[in-house]
Amino acid sequence: MNTATLRTRTARWPGLALVALALHTSGAAEAQAGLGGPLTPAQQYALALEAQTQGDHGAMLTWLRAAARADHPPAQRMLGMVLIGGPALYGPSLPADLCEGRAWLLRAARQNEGPSQDVAFALFGRPKDALTAHCEPA
Repeated sequence: MNTATLRTRTARWPGLALVALALHTSGAAEAQAGLGGPLTPAQQYALALEAQTQGDHGAMLTWLRAAARADHPPAQRMLGMVLIGGPALYGPSLPADLCEGRAWLLRAARQNEGPSQDVAFALFGRPKDALTAHCEPA
């Protein structure tokens, strides 16, 4: 067996493991009554990404909200971006909600440094503008 073939085979196993995990957790999510314990926020986030890939935006939003409420920063960041860019990113089936999107981005930014902090600052670290002024407490 040559080295190129071995590299190709070893490069595939993480992807296959992720697919197997997604299939397993989606079954547990649908049949929560006794077939498995509760899903972790990371698993909920993975299901949201799977729903996004399949074009099921309603399920994506449901899984993102569940993971975001459980304080999963990547889910909070993605939920914020989905809510801000809703129709532009996913069509009219997903309406934009600037205030809620702003709240999730800022919540993610407070939890960790990195991309979520940069996005929150870029969008909301400037003076109030007409788009989000009504979201701020008086």
